[in-house]
Amino acid sequence: MASRAYYTLIASLPNLPPDFDVDRTPITRPRLKERLDMLHPHDARVVDQVASFLAWDRQPLDRTDEEVIERYDRLMAEISNPLVRELVETRMDTRTISSGLRRRRAGLPPPPGVGKWVNHIRRNYQHPEFNLQGRHSWIAPLDRMLQEGEAMKAQRLLFEVNYRLWSRMAERYTFSFEAVILYLARWEIIDRWTTRDAEKGRARFEQLITETLGDYADLF
Repeated sequence: MASRAYYTLIASLPNLPPDFDVDRTPITRPRLKERLDMLHPHDARVVDQVASFLAWDRQPLDRTDEEVIERYDRLMAEISNPLVRELVETRMDTRTISSGLRRRRAGLPPPPGVGKWVNHIRRNYQHPEFNLQGRHSWIAPLDRMLQEGEAMKAQRLLFEVNYRLWSRMAERYTFSFEAVILYLARWEIIDRWTTRDAEKGRARFEQLITETLGDYADLF
């Protein structure tokens, strides 16, 4: 019965594009929510957790490092699905690496952060790419974009990294709960990109600088 429900749900969803840089989402948020109502209550709770995390992650204002860590730890304690944990960890790893680049340019110590790369970044803080170039080839171009104040280019790069990763992962799943999660994660990137504009991008960049550097932000 569960597999039949997933088949019906996924078959009702329009295909996502190979690239997130499109004019509009292939399905609206209200219609997507209607489709997700087909989920089993337990799976629906997990989807709600993921959706809540993604919404929280796109609104980083007025949060301290301690709040980010507390939210991450609480979420990871609640989630047991391996794929969902990997999705959350990937987003937070990206955030920690980005924060490290900004803080290093400001002459500040490594970010407290969360995820598997925190201690590695601390040990390799003076390496141009935190000695992670073999795993994350996007660090060097992201660093250049941040240095040049190219907020939208930096945001696009990070979206592209995650979208491609989750698209590759989605190839391993068909009519399953994991396929639904990966669909939701990629849809959310498309939604964020299609609702952007240059002024918001600049404001977000400046807010991220303030969030990361605190009182030192005025130096930039």
